[in-house]
This record gives sequence, C-alpha cells and structure tokens, in this order.
Amino acid sequence: MKTTYLILVALLLAGCDSGVLWEDKPYQVLWIDGTANRTLNYDFGDGGFITRVEAQIIAVGSNNRYIVAKQKEPGTDAVAYYYIEKATDDKFANGASGPYSEVQFLQLKKKFDLPEFTKYFNK
Repeated sequence: MKTTYLILVALLLAGCDSGVLWEDKPYQVLWIDGTANRTLNYDFGDGGFITRVEAQIIAVGSNNRYIVAKQKEPGTDAVAYYYIEKATDDKFANGASGPYSEVQFLQLKKKFDLPEFTKYFNK
C-alpha cells in the first residue's frame, strides 16, 4: 500500500511541471505543463498566484509604474496588448487593462509613457 501511494504521488508530481521565465515582483510570467503555456501572474507567495493575462504571453516589460504584456491567442495569429498600473493593482483587484490592438496600445504607450518590451518569448 505504501509503495502504491509513493508511486501515485511521484506520477502526480511528474505530470505537472512549471517554471518562472520573467519576474518583476510580485508579477511573473510562468509556464505550466509546457513553455508555450505562458501567463502573466500576480504572485502572492506560498505557491499562490492570480493570472492577470492568459496564455500565450510572447513579450513583457516593466518600469517602476507599469507592466506591459503582448499576448498571442493560442491557435491564431491574433495579437493583443495589455498594461497594468502597479499602484492600482493588488492580489484582490485585477488591474490588467486590455486587450488592445497594436494601434490602440501605441497611443496608450505614448500617453502613459508605458515601458518597452524587454523580454521576448518564442511564439
């Protein structure tokens, strides 16, 4: 019985893999069960997080005021843009604004002085 339990636990742990690809605490881009499944999350510690922008994140950047993310919708060529104002976001409120088109995002980038994308991921 004990051996069966240990094998079951090992299989469960092996079946779910993840990793952090970018971080600006408390924000992080992480993948779960495959690096193409990248999401932008608010990490509140102890392994807990809330997703701010769903998969598939293809670029991200930050400065002292904002987080920016570029998302490719899985299975399509559609690209969307998001930004988060750090001062108005916390683990209880989703501060992600978007989705925006590239044209809309470039206007917002100029208006709010949003940061450049500094980390790019394979599509």
